[in-house]
Amino acid sequence: MPTRGDTSRTPSITTASSPPEQSAKGHVKPMSVLDEGIAPFPLEPPAAETVPSDPEHDGFIQAVTHAEDIDDFDMRHLRYFLTVVRAGTVSAAAQELHISQPSLSQQIRRLERRIGAPLFIRSSRGVELTAGGRAFLREIQSIPGQLRTAIAAATPAPRAWPVGVCGGVPAEVLAQVQNGLVGCAQIRQDPARPRLRMRSVGTVDQLELLRHGEIEFGIVRLPCPAPHLVRAVVWDEPLGIVMRPDHPLAAHTTLTWADLATQRLLWYERGCAPGYAETVPIQLAGLGWNARLHPIDHDQQALFVHALQTTADLVALRPRLAVQGDPQLAWRPLPAGVAPRERLAVTALAGSRAAHVLSRVAARHDWPYLP
Repeated sequence: MPTRGDTSRTPSITTASSPPEQSAKGHVKPMSVLDEGIAPFPLEPPAAETVPSDPEHDGFIQAVTHAEDIDDFDMRHLRYFLTVVRAGTVSAAAQELHISQPSLSQQIRRLERRIGAPLFIRSSRGVELTAGGRAFLREIQSIPGQLRTAIAAATPAPRAWPVGVCGGVPAEVLAQVQNGLVGCAQIRQDPARPRLRMRSVGTVDQLELLRHGEIEFGIVRLPCPAPHLVRAVVWDEPLGIVMRPDHPLAAHTTLTWADLATQRLLWYERGCAPGYAETVPIQLAGLGWNARLHPIDHDQQALFVHALQTTADLVALRPRLAVQGDPQLAWRPLPAGVAPRERLAVTALAGSRAAHVLSRVAARHDWPYLP
């Protein structure tokens, strides 16, 4: 039996479906403000709660909505469009994409119909972007890179990182790259960590393999004119003259440009080391040596040494550290002046997981980073 003042009892609740309690004389019993759920005056509808905006959630909802709007789009259409813009003609783009020209033209027209506006102006000279095409290009050209970055972020790190190495890279550089990217001691202690799998790959081939994801990193000579790559410089040394030990010039402690005028320069074959192979002879000509080039395959150290030993008027260019301690080679500095330099860099495809790794490693080891 509840006592006076006991508020633990469950009060009766008057609802809209049950009339107020009446007294024996038929009078309506006054409502008490102590009755649960009863107010002394009619309640206003509750105001809607103001939920703080969550930018991340809002962005997700917006992304879902946008995805529904473009559900019939195909990434191939963007690739075809971007390739036509870069190539300048549909026929050249079709060759690059390995599809027929009529098929590519049909895909571009399908894209234009989906957008509802022409993207190209066709002429006998090729194609040009319309105003709408330029606007479309401006907005979509970052999408492939963003998608690649998202895939890289979600993909587990590989157990082995394939690395392409151009010819003539000193062992010291390979060890520096190995220690920088993964660390030899850490690899021995933790077999689950990624390892580097290095193989000889020419600079031109490296660029293709990086684009197709067949290697994670490359090691190239700079300058290397390749878009969409990031670079971290791991080697920067002045070049000097390399020759066999019994070469007549090896008896000189210093050389002159006149001494070198009678010599041929062992150099890279056409198409190898693009950028570097063109700029160094130009620098030498500016210093006073118009070198006659003798191209060979620099990827094979044995062929490099053999050519110097068997050709009378042949010298080469290498940094001193690259040949130091080799009894088959002699090194002398270039004549007075600012000597050209050999700069080797680790490269990765911009926006890839490897590029993020390379950026962190470069900052940790003070490697100059060139985005």
